[in-house]
Amino acid sequence: MNRSLFLAVAVTSLLVAALGCGLGTPAEAPDTQATIDAAIAASSTAQANVEATVDAAVQATAAAGADTQATADVQVGTQATAEAETQATAQATNVAAPTPTPAAEYVTLTEEEMAALIDQSVTEAVAAMETASAATADAVADSTLTAEEAEVMELYVMAAEEAIVIAEELINAYYGLYADLAYETLYLLEDIEDDLATMADYAVLMATTLEENSETIEQGLALAEETITQLQHTARLAYTVASEAHVRSQEWRTNLPSELEGRAANALAVPPNQVATDRLGALVSAFQYVDGTRGALSDNRITQSELANIAQLGANASASLEAHGGPQLQQRSGSIDGITQKIARGQWSQARTGLGDLERSLGSRPEMPDRPQIEAPDRPEIEKPDRPEIEKPDRPGRK
Repeated sequence: MNRSLFLAVAVTSLLVAALGCGLGTPAEAPDTQATIDAAIAASSTAQANVEATVDAAVQATAAAGADTQATADVQVGTQATAEAETQATAQATNVAAPTPTPAAEYVTLTEEEMAALIDQSVTEAVAAMETASAATADAVADSTLTAEEAEVMELYVMAAEEAIVIAEELINAYYGLYADLAYETLYLLEDIEDDLATMADYAVLMATTLEENSETIEQGLALAEETITQLQHTARLAYTVASEAHVRSQEWRTNLPSELEGRAANALAVPPNQVATDRLGALVSAFQYVDGTRGALSDNRITQSELANIAQLGANASASLEAHGGPQLQQRSGSIDGITQKIARGQWSQARTGLGDLERSLGSRPEMPDRPQIEAPDRPEIEKPDRPEIEKPDRPGRK
């Protein structure tokens, strides 16, 4: 199967499913868990679509090299037990990981929703790599490799490579949006990215070994013992790294919510350092918060210094409205705190909606002085635990 066509099917399937779930239309007070569930459900729908494509390709591969129905059953092995294992493996492959949508689509997701998609994509990349490894080990278990087995292995390896690429692209998108804020757990995501790169190396090594020995396999000749051993060794290592990636992904998803909670709590704990002395000053302070926050969001990312500035402007505006806003504007203090919390938690689309509502509720804009600049606090150093060394192969180039 053409590699570009395979990836195009995966990308198109998930994008249609994701848009159907309404990921691009955030609300000010969304049901976060429901949105995450919808995103993962969209990914699962795409998986089913592409799984059917892979199954069709496997059947076509077997039919092209077979004269009997028995040959079609030799997709991963020649024994009945191997056939059953292969069928279960094919169902577990689910090669269509969450696909990278355009950058404009990413910014409509919250940080937590983005993390859910990454976790799902890593899970699917892991499953695809484990499937390719199991299929490879099973095919060479008898120290032989038929042309049909080799072609099916190539399909599984290709599926794993594409799933890994998609997971890596989602992680890179997350870096672009949240790397400046998520420094407490970012090292875990970096470790996952390293595991994915190693998995990709092993997938390339398996595919290259098949490619380099394709002529021997097609002629029905026995592979060298060294080649069989290399395939078995690579399959074992790839399976091990995939399992480690899955564990790290689960750890990252477990730790991220507490980081989001802490980030929001710290932003709301900033005390005011400039409180207005009258109603006009309170309005000016509130509009300074609106302008400062909107400006920080204009490039679709928030830095530590920008979050510190937003938190300080928010504390000043909230205290000023409570002191001099009167019955009507005093209520806006809670709105400001809510927007600041959304910014800190990576809920930027909802924060933009809240800013618009806040600005309209403030009424006419008074004459505005120059906006103050708030110096960001020092960023604490997060100690990264030692990571055991993983054997990595030399990555050969694909022909």
